[in-house]
Amino acid sequence: MKLKFIIVFSILCSLSPVPAQGQKDKASTPTFIHVPLDVPIFTPPEQVELQPLARIRIDSSITVPSASGKTLTFQRGTASTLPDIPQPLPPEPEKFANLLSAAELAIQLNHYRHSISLGATVYSHKVSVLNWTDHETQTKYKAVCGFDIGLIAGIGSFIRDGEEYSVDLGPGDIALNEAGIWADAPKEALNVIAGQILITEGDPKAHHATALLYYIKDLIDGEKQRLIIYQAARKQYQLAANAWAIANPPIPRDETFLIRPHRGSRYIAQPQPENKEVAR
Repeated sequence: MKLKFIIVFSILCSLSPVPAQGQKDKASTPTFIHVPLDVPIFTPPEQVELQPLARIRIDSSITVPSASGKTLTFQRGTASTLPDIPQPLPPEPEKFANLLSAAELAIQLNHYRHSISLGATVYSHKVSVLNWTDHETQTKYKAVCGFDIGLIAGIGSFIRDGEEYSVDLGPGDIALNEAGIWADAPKEALNVIAGQILITEGDPKAHHATALLYYIKDLIDGEKQRLIIYQAARKQYQLAANAWAIANPPIPRDETFLIRPHRGSRYIAQPQPENKEVAR
């Protein structure tokens, strides 16, 4: 099985060449975003009309104070008439790498190499500090990049050489402090060149684990103006949503939750278990 893993691994490496650190794959086609980057204008949510509770028999009730000064009431009432809840299926046994077939292993490796989840800190829209985990080896990586990775926040996926790649990113901007020094920034962030990618933790020669960074850089280079417009629209939407939320805070009120036991519940045969007289 180990031999199969090595063979499939080698085939995938040969089929998916990736650039060495600091180099571009000149034979590749442009990297681009294949979906519209449309951000709707913020529309306040519709007001939800309060619905009266159904008039049913209440077998038990308890009311407690809430942090807002109002009350929370929990009521247990007439049993539900919905169909029985099906029993959950037993969990599938976990498949380990040494138990996968060659085809299954190839699919798994292909998925790993076509998706990345990045943690990011962006300094003044100029330098990005990234961290991620290579799923094939469970090796943790960190990189300092001379570009704003926040430009791809929210895009979800992109196309390169006819293949789709997915990226999950949630950056947070950090501005310059009064002394003109980035707070908590690694020393490499102060010297990185625009457009440069420095792998500061992990194996920089493991191209399968770092290739997506170079693809993302190519994406930003080719789609930069479109991404700037997209991020400005996202920011405008969020500002409008935040302003509405501040102007329309939720009004505290008493809340009531009605719980209806399902068939098979002990509360059906014994609706008031706390009452020993009823339980006899």
